[in-house]
Amino acid sequence: MQVELRHWRAFVAAADAGHFGHAAERLGISQPALSQLIRAIETALGLSLFDRAGRNIRPSAAALGLLPEARAIVTQADRAERAGAAIARRHRRAIAAGYVGSAAFHPLFAALIRAIDTTRPEIALRIDQVSGTIQVQHLAATRLDLGIVRSPLPTLDPALATLTLARERMMIAVAETSTRRDAGTLPLAAFAEHPFIQYIEQPSGGLRRLTAEACAAAGFAPRTVQTVPQIATMLCLVGTGIGVAMVPETMARFVVPGVAYRPLRERIVTDLILIYRRSDTAPALRATLRLARRLVDKSSLSI
Repeated sequence: MQVELRHWRAFVAAADAGHFGHAAERLGISQPALSQLIRAIETALGLSLFDRAGRNIRPSAAALGLLPEARAIVTQADRAERAGAAIARRHRRAIAAGYVGSAAFHPLFAALIRAIDTTRPEIALRIDQVSGTIQVQHLAATRLDLGIVRSPLPTLDPALATLTLARERMMIAVAETSTRRDAGTLPLAAFAEHPFIQYIEQPSGGLRRLTAEACAAAGFAPRTVQTVPQIATMLCLVGTGIGVAMVPETMARFVVPGVAYRPLRERIVTDLILIYRRSDTAPALRATLRLARRLVDKSSLSI
Protein backbone atom coordinates (compact mmCIF):
# COMPACT_ATOMS: atom_id res chain seq x y z
CA MET A 1 0.00 0.00 0.00
CA GLN A 2 1.24 3.51 -0.83
CA VAL A 3 1.20 6.02 2.01
CA GLU A 4 -0.79 9.06 0.87
CA LEU A 5 -1.14 12.64 2.09
CA ARG A 6 -4.25 11.79 4.14
CA HIS A 7 -2.21 9.25 6.08
CA TRP A 8 0.55 11.77 6.83
CA ARG A 9 -2.05 14.33 7.95
CA ALA A 10 -3.56 11.78 10.33
CA PHE A 11 -0.12 10.91 11.74
CA VAL A 12 0.87 14.55 12.33
CA ALA A 13 -2.53 15.45 13.83
CA ALA A 14 -2.42 12.51 16.24
CA ALA A 15 1.17 13.31 17.28
CA ASP A 16 0.24 16.95 17.93
CA ALA A 17 -3.00 16.20 19.78
CA GLY A 18 -1.75 13.28 21.87
CA HIS A 19 -5.23 11.80 21.61
CA PHE A 20 -6.92 10.02 18.70
CA GLY A 21 -10.32 11.54 19.44
CA HIS A 22 -9.02 15.11 19.52
CA ALA A 23 -7.01 14.56 16.36
CA ALA A 24 -10.07 13.19 14.58
CA GLU A 25 -12.04 16.30 15.56
CA ARG A 26 -9.35 18.57 14.14
CA LEU A 27 -9.42 16.69 10.85
CA GLY A 28 -13.20 16.48 10.71
CA ILE A 29 -13.30 12.68 10.56
CA SER A 30 -14.41 9.93 12.93
CA GLN A 31 -12.02 8.37 15.43
CA PRO A 32 -12.30 4.91 13.82
CA ALA A 33 -11.39 6.46 10.46
CA LEU A 34 -8.33 8.11 12.01
CA SER A 35 -7.27 4.87 13.69
CA GLN A 36 -7.58 3.08 10.35
CA LEU A 37 -5.30 5.64 8.68
CA ILE A 38 -2.70 5.24 11.42
CA ARG A 39 -2.83 1.44 11.16
CA ALA A 40 -2.38 1.70 7.40
CA ILE A 41 0.86 3.67 7.84
CA GLU A 42 2.12 1.25 10.48
CA THR A 43 1.38 -1.72 8.21
CA ALA A 44 3.00 -0.09 5.17
CA LEU A 45 6.16 0.92 7.06
CA GLY A 46 6.35 -1.98 9.50
CA LEU A 47 6.52 0.42 12.44
CA SER A 48 4.56 1.06 15.61
CA LEU A 49 3.98 4.82 15.68
CA PHE A 50 2.33 5.41 19.04
CA ASP A 51 2.61 4.18 22.60
CA ARG A 52 -0.72 4.10 24.44
CA ALA A 53 -0.96 5.61 27.92
CA GLY A 54 -4.59 5.16 28.95
CA ARG A 55 -6.74 7.28 26.65
CA ASN A 56 -3.75 9.38 25.62
CA ILE A 57 -1.03 8.51 23.13
CA ARG A 58 2.57 9.57 22.59
CA PRO A 59 4.81 9.07 19.55
CA SER A 60 7.08 6.04 19.70
CA ALA A 61 10.84 6.37 19.21
CA ALA A 62 10.40 5.40 15.56
CA ALA A 63 7.64 7.99 15.13
CA LEU A 64 9.80 10.76 16.56
CA GLY A 65 12.35 10.08 13.86
CA LEU A 66 9.70 10.10 11.16
CA LEU A 67 7.68 13.08 12.41
CA PRO A 68 9.86 15.91 10.94
CA GLU A 69 9.57 14.39 7.46
CA ALA A 70 5.82 13.94 7.86
CA ARG A 71 5.43 17.57 8.94
CA ALA A 72 7.42 18.69 5.91
CA ILE A 73 5.12 16.72 3.60
CA VAL A 74 1.96 18.22 5.15
CA THR A 75 3.42 21.75 5.20
CA GLN A 76 4.44 21.56 1.56
CA ALA A 77 1.04 20.23 0.55
CA ASP A 78 -0.71 23.06 2.42
CA ARG A 79 1.61 25.60 0.79
CA ALA A 80 0.83 24.17 -2.67
CA GLU A 81 -2.92 24.30 -1.97
CA ARG A 82 -2.70 27.94 -0.89
CA ALA A 83 -0.64 28.84 -3.94
CA GLY A 84 -3.11 27.10 -6.21
CA ALA A 85 -6.03 28.89 -4.56
CA ALA A 86 -4.26 32.24 -4.95
CA ILE A 87 -3.65 31.62 -8.65
CA ALA A 88 -7.28 30.59 -9.12
CA ARG A 89 -8.50 33.75 -7.36
CA ARG A 90 -6.48 35.94 -9.70
CA HIS A 91 -8.34 34.48 -12.66
CA ARG A 92 -11.86 34.17 -11.33
CA ARG A 93 -14.51 36.81 -10.87
CA ALA A 94 -16.20 35.46 -7.78
CA ILE A 95 -16.26 36.85 -4.26
CA ALA A 96 -17.09 34.74 -1.21
CA ALA A 97 -18.12 37.03 1.64
CA GLY A 98 -19.20 36.43 5.21
CA TYR A 99 -21.24 38.74 7.41
CA VAL A 100 -22.54 38.87 10.96
CA GLY A 101 -26.31 38.99 11.35
CA SER A 102 -26.54 42.58 12.58
CA ALA A 103 -24.61 43.84 9.54
CA ALA A 104 -27.49 42.96 7.22
CA PHE A 105 -29.66 45.65 8.82
CA HIS A 106 -27.16 48.45 8.19
CA PRO A 107 -27.88 50.49 5.02
CA LEU A 108 -24.27 50.11 3.87
CA PHE A 109 -24.67 46.34 3.62
CA ALA A 110 -27.40 46.64 1.00
CA ALA A 111 -25.63 49.58 -0.64
CA LEU A 112 -22.46 47.54 -1.19
CA ILE A 113 -24.34 44.59 -2.66
CA ARG A 114 -26.31 46.94 -4.91
CA ALA A 115 -23.12 48.70 -6.04
CA ILE A 116 -21.48 45.41 -6.97
CA ASP A 117 -24.56 44.28 -8.86
CA THR A 118 -25.04 47.51 -10.81
CA THR A 119 -21.46 48.64 -11.49
CA ARG A 120 -19.59 45.32 -11.59
CA PRO A 121 -22.12 42.77 -12.83
CA GLU A 122 -19.29 40.47 -13.91
CA ILE A 123 -18.51 39.76 -10.23
CA ALA A 124 -20.37 36.76 -8.84
CA LEU A 125 -21.00 37.52 -5.16
CA ARG A 126 -21.81 34.74 -2.70
CA ILE A 127 -22.67 35.80 0.85
CA ASP A 128 -23.10 33.66 3.95
CA GLN A 129 -24.06 34.64 7.50
CA VAL A 130 -21.36 33.35 9.84
CA SER A 131 -19.88 34.52 13.13
CA GLY A 132 -16.93 36.88 13.27
CA THR A 133 -14.74 34.10 14.67
CA ILE A 134 -15.49 31.81 11.74
CA GLN A 135 -14.94 34.64 9.27
CA VAL A 136 -11.44 35.25 10.61
CA GLN A 137 -10.67 31.53 10.40
CA HIS A 138 -12.07 31.21 6.88
CA LEU A 139 -10.17 34.26 5.67
CA ALA A 140 -6.92 32.73 6.93
CA ALA A 141 -7.80 29.45 5.20
CA THR A 142 -8.81 31.31 1.97
CA ARG A 143 -12.37 29.97 2.19
CA LEU A 144 -13.63 33.57 2.27
CA ASP A 145 -12.41 36.60 0.34
CA LEU A 146 -13.82 39.20 2.71
CA GLY A 147 -15.90 39.48 5.84
CA ILE A 148 -18.15 42.06 7.47
CA VAL A 149 -17.93 42.06 11.26
CA ARG A 150 -18.65 44.20 14.32
CA SER A 151 -16.21 45.73 16.75
CA PRO A 152 -14.72 45.11 19.19
CA LEU A 153 -12.34 42.82 17.30
CA PRO A 154 -9.65 40.52 18.66
CA THR A 155 -6.02 41.12 17.79
CA LEU A 156 -5.93 40.17 14.13
CA ASP A 157 -3.15 38.46 12.26
CA PRO A 158 -1.07 41.11 10.42
CA ALA A 159 -1.99 39.30 7.20
CA LEU A 160 -5.55 40.60 7.62
CA ALA A 161 -6.47 44.22 6.86
CA THR A 162 -9.57 46.16 7.90
CA LEU A 163 -11.73 48.92 6.47
CA THR A 164 -14.16 50.66 8.83
CA LEU A 165 -17.38 51.28 6.92
CA ALA A 166 -19.47 53.04 9.58
CA ARG A 167 -19.89 53.67 13.30
CA GLU A 168 -23.13 53.67 15.27
CA ARG A 169 -24.33 53.98 18.84
CA MET A 170 -25.77 51.12 20.83
CA MET A 171 -29.34 51.21 22.13
CA ILE A 172 -31.39 49.13 24.53
CA ALA A 173 -34.18 47.01 23.11
CA VAL A 174 -37.03 46.57 25.62
CA ALA A 175 -40.50 45.12 25.61
CA GLU A 176 -43.15 47.74 24.84
CA THR A 177 -44.93 46.72 28.05
CA SER A 178 -41.89 47.89 30.04
CA THR A 179 -42.59 50.59 32.60
CA ARG A 180 -39.87 52.60 30.84
CA ARG A 181 -41.65 52.79 27.52
CA ASP A 182 -42.18 56.54 27.87
CA ALA A 183 -38.67 57.31 29.10
CA GLY A 184 -36.19 59.22 26.97
CA THR A 185 -32.43 58.81 27.12
CA LEU A 186 -31.45 56.58 30.04
CA PRO A 187 -28.17 55.55 31.66
CA LEU A 188 -27.25 51.91 31.17
CA ALA A 189 -27.22 51.50 34.97
CA ALA A 190 -31.00 51.92 34.89
CA PHE A 191 -31.17 48.38 33.50
CA ALA A 192 -28.89 46.79 36.10
CA GLU A 193 -31.77 44.79 37.60
CA HIS A 194 -33.16 43.67 34.25
CA PRO A 195 -32.33 40.24 32.83
CA PHE A 196 -30.32 40.43 29.59
CA ILE A 197 -30.60 38.40 26.42
CA GLN A 198 -27.01 38.01 25.26
CA TYR A 199 -25.06 37.12 22.16
CA ILE A 200 -23.14 33.86 21.97
CA GLU A 201 -19.65 34.28 23.36
CA GLN A 202 -16.89 33.97 20.78
CA PRO A 203 -13.14 34.63 20.70
CA SER A 204 -13.60 37.36 18.07
CA GLY A 205 -15.13 39.69 20.67
CA GLY A 206 -18.12 41.27 18.97
CA LEU A 207 -21.26 42.62 20.57
CA ARG A 208 -21.30 40.28 23.56
CA ARG A 209 -17.95 41.61 24.71
CA LEU A 210 -19.08 45.17 24.04
CA THR A 211 -22.20 44.63 26.15
CA ALA A 212 -20.25 43.07 29.01
CA GLU A 213 -17.66 45.85 29.02
CA ALA A 214 -20.30 48.59 28.87
CA CYS A 215 -22.24 47.08 31.76
CA ALA A 216 -19.06 46.73 33.79
CA ALA A 217 -18.30 50.41 33.19
CA ALA A 218 -21.83 51.19 34.41
CA GLY A 219 -21.17 49.29 37.62
CA PHE A 220 -22.91 45.96 37.13
CA ALA A 221 -22.61 42.56 35.43
CA PRO A 222 -25.53 41.69 33.15
CA ARG A 223 -27.66 38.79 34.38
CA THR A 224 -28.04 36.62 31.28
CA VAL A 225 -31.29 34.69 30.91
CA GLN A 226 -30.88 33.56 27.30
CA THR A 227 -27.99 33.32 24.84
CA VAL A 228 -28.76 33.39 21.12
CA PRO A 229 -26.75 33.08 17.89
CA GLN A 230 -28.74 35.62 15.84
CA ILE A 231 -29.80 39.16 16.59
CA ALA A 232 -33.24 38.67 15.01
CA THR A 233 -33.93 35.86 17.50
CA MET A 234 -32.72 38.12 20.28
CA LEU A 235 -35.25 40.81 19.41
CA CYS A 236 -38.08 38.30 19.17
CA LEU A 237 -37.24 37.17 22.72
CA VAL A 238 -37.14 40.79 23.89
CA GLY A 239 -40.69 41.12 22.57
CA THR A 240 -41.83 38.33 24.88
CA GLY A 241 -40.77 40.40 27.87
CA ILE A 242 -38.20 37.98 29.30
CA GLY A 243 -35.31 40.42 29.08
CA VAL A 244 -33.64 43.41 27.45
CA ALA A 245 -30.78 43.51 24.94
CA MET A 246 -28.17 45.98 23.81
CA VAL A 247 -28.23 46.36 20.02
CA PRO A 248 -26.84 48.69 17.31
CA GLU A 249 -29.12 51.63 16.55
CA THR A 250 -29.74 50.48 12.96
CA MET A 251 -31.62 47.50 14.41
CA ALA A 252 -34.45 49.97 15.12
CA ARG A 253 -35.18 49.63 11.38
CA PHE A 254 -36.18 46.03 12.14
CA VAL A 255 -39.75 46.25 13.36
CA VAL A 256 -40.55 43.44 15.79
CA PRO A 257 -43.97 43.30 17.47
CA GLY A 258 -43.71 44.23 21.12
CA VAL A 259 -40.20 45.70 20.93
CA ALA A 260 -39.20 49.32 21.55
CA TYR A 261 -35.73 50.85 21.25
CA ARG A 262 -34.37 53.25 23.87
CA PRO A 263 -31.30 55.52 23.44
CA LEU A 264 -28.56 55.31 26.05
CA ARG A 265 -26.94 58.27 27.77
CA GLU A 266 -23.46 56.77 27.50
CA ARG A 267 -21.45 56.87 24.30
CA ILE A 268 -21.30 53.15 23.51
CA VAL A 269 -20.43 52.56 19.87
CA THR A 270 -19.71 49.70 17.51
CA ASP A 271 -17.99 49.85 14.13
CA LEU A 272 -19.07 47.96 11.03
CA ILE A 273 -15.79 46.64 9.65
CA LEU A 274 -14.77 44.92 6.44
CA ILE A 275 -11.86 42.48 6.82
CA TYR A 276 -9.80 40.92 4.04
CA ARG A 277 -6.39 39.43 3.31
CA ARG A 278 -3.86 42.22 2.87
CA SER A 279 -1.88 40.39 0.18
CA ASP A 280 -4.87 39.24 -1.90
CA THR A 281 -4.60 40.92 -5.30
CA ALA A 282 -7.54 39.19 -6.96
CA PRO A 283 -9.16 41.73 -9.32
CA ALA A 284 -12.68 40.97 -8.09
CA LEU A 285 -11.68 41.62 -4.47
CA ARG A 286 -9.81 44.83 -5.29
CA ALA A 287 -12.77 46.11 -7.29
CA THR A 288 -15.07 45.35 -4.35
CA LEU A 289 -12.76 47.18 -1.96
CA ARG A 290 -12.78 50.26 -4.21
CA LEU A 291 -16.57 50.27 -4.16
CA ALA A 292 -16.60 49.83 -0.37
CA ARG A 293 -14.23 52.77 0.15
CA ARG A 294 -16.56 55.04 -1.81
CA LEU A 295 -19.45 54.04 0.44
CA VAL A 296 -17.73 54.63 3.80
CA ASP A 297 -19.96 56.75 6.03
CA LYS A 298 -17.30 59.28 7.05
CA SER A 299 -19.74 61.43 9.03
CA SER A 300 -20.59 58.54 11.33
CA LEU A 301 -16.93 57.95 12.24
CA SER A 302 -16.94 61.15 14.29
CA ILE A 303 -19.69 59.89 16.62
